[in-house]
Amino acid sequence: MSDINEATQAEKRDAPGGNSRIALNYLLIATLCFVIGILIGKAMFEAPANQAVTVDETQLRAIIESVFDERDSGAASDESDRFALVDDDPYLGDEDAPIVIVEFSDFFCTYCKRHFDQTFAPLLENYGEHIRYVYRDFARLTPESTPAAAAAQCAFAQGKFWEFHGAFFDNQSELGYEFYLKTADEYELEIEEYTACLDDGRYIDEVDIDGFDGQIAGVRGTPGFFINGQILSGAQPYSIFERIIQRELDKAGIDYSPSG
Repeated sequence: MSDINEATQAEKRDAPGGNSRIALNYLLIATLCFVIGILIGKAMFEAPANQAVTVDETQLRAIIESVFDERDSGAASDESDRFALVDDDPYLGDEDAPIVIVEFSDFFCTYCKRHFDQTFAPLLENYGEHIRYVYRDFARLTPESTPAAAAAQCAFAQGKFWEFHGAFFDNQSELGYEFYLKTADEYELEIEEYTACLDDGRYIDEVDIDGFDGQIAGVRGTPGFFINGQILSGAQPYSIFERIIQRELDKAGIDYSPSG
């Protein structure tokens, strides 16, 4: 996947507001130029032919400040709500945590497994008290991706999602109907209810909605993350997550650094 330099570029490009922020800046600059042009044109029209054209500097400064104040207030209101993509999906951590990480993932994705193996646990260990970690499905890789995601949702209905989450990533090559039932038995789910949930395809629509939400938000592959609304693509190193999280904690006025 992408290296650290590419991650840094993506981080800058996909910061809160992303492309819409850039478009807003261009629009405001164009507006500013238009207003200044009107002022200069008005001054030229009203001035005698033999008189130098001048523009009221105080008025011009006030206009410029007004335009950029509008930009800044627009930027603040345009910042992504950190809870915007949370939905009703399984999560770990405090519901109102200052850092919200939403992962869009596929249980068959090898890069998602890399994230699970190398980054997921350290994030929770070092920043768990400040993170709400949300898992959402982007089940696109194999014909079994959606059934696997739905199987985990069936476990979620019985309060065992994160046990299945771990078991599925630890046993990617075994994923299938029999493995779902075996895992349900291992974690002492109510088997008849769980089997009915699988057979009815009870959470297929929920899985599809997750994927649609992810696609609309800009996810193009798995894993895809949103950290307080900032998109981060791929199984990036722990250090990338740490840098973004520390920055968000600083913005929230939280003085924290993990021990060790």
